[in-house]
Amino acid sequence: MKILSLLFGILLLIGTFVWFSYFVPLGCGMNPTGCHEEFSVWSQIGLIHFWAPTAVAAAAIVYGFKRS
Repeated sequence: MKILSLLFGILLLIGTFVWFSYFVPLGCGMNPTGCHEEFSVWSQIGLIHFWAPTAVAAAAIVYGFKRS
């Protein structure tokens, strides 16, 4: 369980960075009406798409390290 928790946390952390830095702006760019929006980690979109999964990943990593 310790290894799975650490693996889940690390993969989720990597996936979160890829998701927020690549796929969220890509989805905006695919909008046919055009999109001129910047995505900050301090915005509402950042809270949903960056901080929530980052917190879950951090919790899984801490849980994996503390598990005996």
